[in-house]
Amino acid sequence: MGNAGVIDIRGQGATATSNVAIILDGVKMNPIDMSAFNLYSIPIETVEKIEVIPSGASVVYGDNTVGGAINIITKDGTGKNYLSFQSEGGSDNKLNSDLSFNTSTGKFNIFGSVGRKRDDGYRDNGYLDADDVTLGTRLQLNENNAFTLKYDYHRDRMGLAGPLNDNEIEEDRTQSLSNQWAKNESNRFNLGYNYKKNNLEIINNATYYKKDTFYATYSNTDYYTDNFSNDFKMKYTTDRNQLILGIDLLDGKLESDTDSTFGMYQRMKVKKQSIGGFISDTYSITEDLDIIGGVRQQYTKFKYSVKDKDKEYDTTVYNLALNYKYSDTGSTFISYGTDFRTPSTNELLSSNGYLNTDIKPQKGANFEVGLKDYIGDTFISSSIYHKIIKDEIYLDKSNSSGGYYGTNSNYDEDNRKIGFEILAERKLMQNFTLTGSYSFVQSEINTGEDKGNKTPGVPENKFSLGAKYEPTDKIRTNLLLNYVGSSYAFSDTQNIYDKVDSYTTLDLGVSYKVNSYFNIYGGIKNLTNEKYYEHVGNYGYGNYYYPAPEREYYIGFKYVM
Repeated sequence: MGNAGVIDIRGQGATATSNVAIILDGVKMNPIDMSAFNLYSIPIETVEKIEVIPSGASVVYGDNTVGGAINIITKDGTGKNYLSFQSEGGSDNKLNSDLSFNTSTGKFNIFGSVGRKRDDGYRDNGYLDADDVTLGTRLQLNENNAFTLKYDYHRDRMGLAGPLNDNEIEEDRTQSLSNQWAKNESNRFNLGYNYKKNNLEIINNATYYKKDTFYATYSNTDYYTDNFSNDFKMKYTTDRNQLILGIDLLDGKLESDTDSTFGMYQRMKVKKQSIGGFISDTYSITEDLDIIGGVRQQYTKFKYSVKDKDKEYDTTVYNLALNYKYSDTGSTFISYGTDFRTPSTNELLSSNGYLNTDIKPQKGANFEVGLKDYIGDTFISSSIYHKIIKDEIYLDKSNSSGGYYGTNSNYDEDNRKIGFEILAERKLMQNFTLTGSYSFVQSEINTGEDKGNKTPGVPENKFSLGAKYEPTDKIRTNLLLNYVGSSYAFSDTQNIYDKVDSYTTLDLGVSYKVNSYFNIYGGIKNLTNEKYYEHVGNYGYGNYYYPAPEREYYIGFKYVM
């Protein structure tokens, strides 16, 4: 497993990296292959806000939104001037430091950060060495017009500890049988424009992203990613109506050079181009009843250097919802919408050069009912959803035309997911707050020889319980318990191996505000020393494991002036 970070919303399982869209400053960052966008390349110090959109994201964001979207908005130079320095140390020789600033001169805001991460890792050959630089400026040209220019640089080198089997886990879960490693270097340039006057707002983000990745494994591979994307939105708001129109485009290129230890050399080049347009509207029928609707049309084209054939897709998605405010504190909604994702380059082109021209886009239809309200002093948010997936893309291991591991294909029949989510928060005293959440998802394979089997890598039950206590104005404490239920290992579509055990973790954090400028903090992650796994896969003849860290300690400080 690489150190990229993977987010799974509502049980996407092995294809979460392709099914959950990562939106950064209005631009989708999902790679055109099956790899994950490196979330750790976004320093947390630069993040202004994170929004989780579990459904209904396809109209605005398009491809890769079968499992929703994560919308990350970074700082743009607005806000007060500051200079901050933060440093944190912890177990396994962790040392993370960051210097950030924001200042104004005339109509210009200048902001930036420099960060460094060092970590020996919980396992042998599990190290991480990373550097990040962000620099930007915002020009408030006049009352209505603003420009933002940002540059982000990321560099890392990491050890690839590799998987362990059952016997190796019993022997020593921190060992690594691999000396493999990888390195990444990326540059991102973003030019943003914002116009706002009266009821009209215009937003445009143009982004150029370049990334070089090298894997030093049994087959040394260089990946070169080159993407240009532009996202344009126009919003018009009145007392009863909010209309959004948008056009987005992507022109991306992926090149790879593979030189294996077996003397085989392979070069691949693929281009992905897409253009999409959408319209979304929220209209207040009455003071308490809103209707929300939207539609998107998207055209996508893949072009491969190893084949003469191109692959083209033309897709339409839509959504419709009603939101009713039945009291001063409570509201309920009902929604129906569709979503999609086109195949990744890996799914279209197998390792042996086989181009699957018959593969279709994966489409989904989602029905959801939800409610938000205060019951007494407790805030409650809950929803029930039913998702039908048509032409779900999967790896058909019985078809060897695409190579040793099988051929990607579409299920002939629809697959279904049924789920329930609830979140509650209650302030018991002025300085004590409890939060809790629970989610259930029933996800099954509904076709082929594996019909009726549980979707591998998707636990049915998850819950969390958190407590925040502030005994004084200067001291804050928090305790967070997380439970993840059992599931079958990734790729165990036949459900023939033992389930991966459920696990529970407990994290404790404490901070002390010395004064208005200086804060110190510390804590313990996995307080109960639970032995669990970040990922469990299946070879076809047994499970393999990527152990998660046991108990970890950390301490740090932050100075802001």
